[in-house]
Formats: sequence, structure tokens, C-alpha cells
Amino acid sequence: MNVHIAIETSTRVGSVAVSRGGERRRADLGESRAHASDLMPAVDRLVRELGGVPAELAAVLVGTGPGSYTGLRVGIATALGLARASGARVRGVPSGQVLAFGALDPGQSAYHLIDGRSGGFYLAHFLRTEGEVLVLEAPTVVGREDLPGRLGDLVPILTDDATVATSGLSPEFLERVRTDVRPDARDLLALGLARLERLGPEALDAIEPLYLRPFGARLGD
Repeated sequence: MNVHIAIETSTRVGSVAVSRGGERRRADLGESRAHASDLMPAVDRLVRELGGVPAELAAVLVGTGPGSYTGLRVGIATALGLARASGARVRGVPSGQVLAFGALDPGQSAYHLIDGRSGGFYLAHFLRTEGEVLVLEAPTVVGREDLPGRLGDLVPILTDDATVATSGLSPEFLERVRTDVRPDARDLLALGLARLERLGPEALDAIEPLYLRPFGARLGD
């Protein structure tokens, strides 16, 4: 049977998920500083729980961020190492899209918001469809003073970043913020496998962390 592994380490508490023969397992990881030490033991344990062996590894999915600098480097390096060692197909999925896939119902849209520090926010707008996530507004970095004008009326705001709640947004915006969600490896597994089936694998050198600052110029620049 084929083994599929998903690694999502963009947030402070990461997660991994494994599927084999229609069965799935997932596990949370420790704080981001511990990802390097607990990631592979967690993967190995889940594979063994499903009765799998390394030779069965067929696909590796990994969240590419944005998010924790250290977490992303560890997760992506581990995913690429597994793919190189096994010959498994690999695909990266932006973590904001993973979050939207898990948090929204088909037909719903939401903003993904992260405090990018240095006076800016990471902002994107996604639409959840039946089996996919569409990008309505591509990721960008928005200045604090410009943010209210970019947040459309009534659209939910998803964030796993607790600092957003104390970022100075007005009460009308804070009422729309959901902080009870985060990108999860279980959703990455589902979305990533669907894309792998439809789009095929990516080249290993194409899998890179999606950091906040390189997205583009701030509004007003």
C-alpha cells in the first residue's frame, strides 16, 4: 500500500498526518523550536501505527507558509529529504490555503491575516470550493494604516496569530476575526493529494518557503 505524508510547520504548534490504504493518522508537534527534534519521530510513529514501511512512501505534501521562519525551514527540509531518499512525489501547498480549506465550507470566502511585524500585515483572500481553494486576492504585505480599507464588509478574517487581536484593529473588525483555527496537516493531506492527482508533482528545487516580506511592495510604496 502507498504511504502519504503531510507536514505542516508554519505555526508555533505544527502537525503531521499520514495516510495508508484509506486509513489516516495525525499528530501535533511541540513548540516550533522543537520541530527539528520531534518531527521525524512523529512521522515514523504514525507510519508504523498504520502498518507501513519506508519503502511504501509514495507522496510527501508540505506547507510552504508564510509563517514561522524556523518551522518552515525544518518542515520543508524534512519533506525534501524524505522525497530524495524514497523517490516519492512531492508538492508544496501555501499554508494559508490549507487553513482556508479546513476552516471554511464550500462557497465561503475569508481573509487570511498575519501580523508581519514592522508595521505591516500579511493579507490574502481565499474562496473555498467543493474540493479546492481559489485565490481571490494574491498574498501581499499591507501597512497597518491601509489594512481597514482592504478588509471587505462581512468577510471572515482567519488567523492563527494571536497578536492580531491586539493589533489595534477596530472592534468591528475584531468581531470578524477567528483565532480558533490554524493550518493542519490533515487538511494539507486532503488538499495536497487532490492537487498531486490533478497537477502532478513539483520539482524538488521548486519547493521553497513562502516568507512574508518578499511578497511585494507595501501599499502606498
